[in-house]
Amino acid sequence: MLLAATSAIAATNVHAQSSVTMYGVIDTMIRNTNNEVDANGQRGSETVLEPGLFQGSRLGFKGVEDFGNGSAAVFQLEMGFESDTGASGQQGQLFGRQAFVGLKDKKWGEIYFGRQYGVAFDWLANYDPLSTGNATENSWELVLTGIRFDNTVKYVNTWGPVTAQLQYSFGEQAGSTSTGSTAGVGLTYVNGPINIGIYEQYSKDANSNKVNVAGVGVAYNWQPVTVYANYINSRRDPGFEIAPSNSGGPLANTSLMGNANNLLQRKDNVYTVGMLYQATPVMGYTLGYMTDIVRNETSVGDSGRLSTVYAVADYSLSKRTDIYLNVDYTRVGGGEIDNGAATNTVMQFFGADLGGARSRTGISVGMRHKF
Repeated sequence: MLLAATSAIAATNVHAQSSVTMYGVIDTMIRNTNNEVDANGQRGSETVLEPGLFQGSRLGFKGVEDFGNGSAAVFQLEMGFESDTGASGQQGQLFGRQAFVGLKDKKWGEIYFGRQYGVAFDWLANYDPLSTGNATENSWELVLTGIRFDNTVKYVNTWGPVTAQLQYSFGEQAGSTSTGSTAGVGLTYVNGPINIGIYEQYSKDANSNKVNVAGVGVAYNWQPVTVYANYINSRRDPGFEIAPSNSGGPLANTSLMGNANNLLQRKDNVYTVGMLYQATPVMGYTLGYMTDIVRNETSVGDSGRLSTVYAVADYSLSKRTDIYLNVDYTRVGGGEIDNGAATNTVMQFFGADLGGARSRTGISVGMRHKF
């Protein structure tokens, strides 16, 4: 029996097939915005060359070793960079976008170990008109959910039209098994043109303060039109705080927004709707609207609102290269108006200082190439 088992393993190894693929994206745009603040605190318009509208630029490697019988080992290493300067992205981590190894089996599912996207981000990509954008004005909701998490185990399995995801990110803090940890679960149902999904995710900081996020989304494809809608509910405990990037502290490198200077629980309710009209195989038009209704932005219990509407025309020069034109308008109100004193506004977290203004208009022309 031992000889037979050894022979079977050897036979599997002989027939195992391996492959490694290098890939990447470069997305860059020229963008003009108003109500930008200069070094003297004065507002004015600004034109810059900066990372693109759709995707963060990246260089990656992914591989698979097929064991046969529906089983395989996989890995993915992906580094991000700023396409306008060449500087490293994602806190300067070498493979800051993704770095994981895993196993896949057609019956038992998939399990991955390493730095990965969180369940909330994976969910949102299905129900956002841009599959989550890359500019501040079309992706600000991501700071409420977080993007990537170090030290993560993720399990994925599909049963017919239903796919489940489970995430657990170890906090790796001495003396506690949960400090700095993140746990999440997501479910999607896909049947023909309909795609419906729900998720819940929570994270715990150094003082056991929590952020809980949950959402529901739907996408429906009426060729040539696809419509999208999603809702995100976010609750941040008073004093919730993330550690500085690359510090090794609780929730470092997650892109989560804190609530450190607030004595109240902050509540965000984000609604997004939009559509993609694929007019021809090479010409697509996207329209989107997202709004965040905020409660308890500061310790005095004030409220605020942040809203963005955008329109994009995207033309494919080839299967790998497209050019695009984008117009967007963002408006802030109440506690979301950055007056230099508030420190918990979504736009300020992104470094987008409106200098007390109530709105910003942006126009972008860009090019994206995939290889």
